[in-house]
Amino acid sequence: MLTAFFMKNTQRDRERLENLWRSLSLQDREWLRRRLLPAEDEQADAARPSLSVAECRAAEQWFEARCAGARTVRDRQARLRLWCLFLLLRYGGLRLVEALSLRADDWDWARGCLRIEGTPERLVPLPLPLVRSLREKLTDPAFLAALASLSCDSSLMRRTLAQCGRACGFPAGLLSARSLRHNRARELRRHGLSPALVDAFLGRGRNEGTVSVPGATAALCARIQGEDSPPPSSARNTFFGRVLCCVACGLACRVELLTPGGLLLTAIITETSRRRLEIREGCRLAAHVKAPQMHLAGDGCPPPPDATHFRGEVEQIRSDERWREILLRLADGTHVCILQEHCRQPSLTPGMEAQAWFGALSVILSAA
Repeated sequence: MLTAFFMKNTQRDRERLENLWRSLSLQDREWLRRRLLPAEDEQADAARPSLSVAECRAAEQWFEARCAGARTVRDRQARLRLWCLFLLLRYGGLRLVEALSLRADDWDWARGCLRIEGTPERLVPLPLPLVRSLREKLTDPAFLAALASLSCDSSLMRRTLAQCGRACGFPAGLLSARSLRHNRARELRRHGLSPALVDAFLGRGRNEGTVSVPGATAALCARIQGEDSPPPSSARNTFFGRVLCCVACGLACRVELLTPGGLLLTAIITETSRRRLEIREGCRLAAHVKAPQMHLAGDGCPPPPDATHFRGEVEQIRSDERWREILLRLADGTHVCILQEHCRQPSLTPGMEAQAWFGALSVILSAA
């Protein structure tokens, strides 16, 4: 009898809260959500696996290389299907079940969006470079067949992501459909999207009304389909990596980064900068080096003991009366720009392999 009384009152309280929630405007709902759940959201977000942009790019290159290595039409079709699913998880922030249920008529090529069924239905905009890349492949019969039905065994996609993570040297479990979805949400927040728009993009049902924000589709298209333009900077060379070690040396600090392409990079910064950036082992950083501070081996400038050495193929050479600009392409596809004076520049031609280096004191670190 007592149990029934409490259950009846609990149900009545829930109905009152539901009626109150429905009476609030969307702005009031979002304000209330941010006031009641900020600590919980931050703790949950910090506990989730995190992928850097460079790591996502390395995984994407692994899927592309896998497609290029297919030996039969049937094998190519299967690998293209997995590659396309990865792109939808990476850039669309889709749940795996949503990606597997997509059909050919769910693609809105004119707007660069995906139509995701649900209550309510939502449009997911994709970055324009990705849309253009996919549209160029529509002439491939194998890709068309893969795109017509992305349905496959979900465990196969999970195993493929795990295989990709191992091949790229990621920590176990870092690359998954869930981590790609959460990683996309972080990227959108870093681009200045409000929590309501991020929820609308992901189709989250946790907060009523967030998936039906007025003008959400137009706002998302405007922000997402123009997000890939890099921020302006005079530094031509940027490397992304994770900190392997951070050793204090008096007032200075020695930081070693490992990029997804396997380049071991050394930087020396002040201890104050280390504390300000909260640098520790395992965190992600971006390393910037200006083109004039890059050197080619044999240009008459001896490298210091802590220099970072690397090899690349000369892709382009431009010059004027005083300067010569050399563009190197590393094995992982990264481009490095070197600006040298003619008198210090050995003879080079496109297609040649060249060795280059930069000093640890020339590196500027920032959060990635």
